[in-house]
Amino acid sequence: MGKIYMKTKYDRGMKMEIPHSFNIANAMYGFRELGAEIIPYHSIDDIYDIVEKEDIVLDYILQCNEIFGKFGVKPRIPDYPDVLVPFLGRKIWKDTINTISSDEKKWSAGYFVKPTKSKVFTGKIIKSLSDLVGCGNQDEDYEVLVSEPLEICGEWRCFITYDELVDVRPYGMLLDRKSYLYQYDVNVLNSMMDEFRKWEERPMACSMDICVTKDGRTLLVELNDAYALGCYGLPSISYAKLISARWSQLLNVNDEYRF
Repeated sequence: MGKIYMKTKYDRGMKMEIPHSFNIANAMYGFRELGAEIIPYHSIDDIYDIVEKEDIVLDYILQCNEIFGKFGVKPRIPDYPDVLVPFLGRKIWKDTINTISSDEKKWSAGYFVKPTKSKVFTGKIIKSLSDLVGCGNQDEDYEVLVSEPLEICGEWRCFITYDELVDVRPYGMLLDRKSYLYQYDVNVLNSMMDEFRKWEERPMACSMDICVTKDGRTLLVELNDAYALGCYGLPSISYAKLISARWSQLLNVNDEYRF
């Protein structure tokens, strides 16, 4: 059975090693309940040479990508797969961040902009030049996905493992939205799942983020890869199995926690 490597840090207040983040801690509890061998470490350099394909590394996105790269794997799933386009409820197109920042009609239009390159900046609505702070790079003109803005009243993260919707957790619950007053349409969500299962190249674990708009529509926000997901309150065993399902698929090994 493969090992679980877990990033830790020394907490000076408690004078002990602890998981490096809440998400890592939640995954650790799940894998511990599943009977895994868990090995703590501080830096990805400490374990890089000894990690095998059957192992799982609990770390941040860049560090996980280092491990995937070691085995010639580059994770990638589309934000908006073709089978789910009917649930977007808005137009989406590609542009570059420099083109947007140099055109007042674009940077003042209130479009939602997110990079196609994973996590180089957080997607946001651009209404002014100040909103562009932190979105650029002097060495690279980032390609971005641009979409018409939505008046979102509530958002949820739908966790999918092996084609099953294992949980739906609220996120982005801003007080000024009063998101707790809204609820998604379960029939629309079921239709999304039906179409998701028709996608031949679908990930074995991911999130499908959905929202409810001010005019009452339940729409797809985006998909996210399971290896790069926060738990958002997902129970620890479910979270561990979600991570294991995706790591196993990416590295083409047997999922030892599929039970």
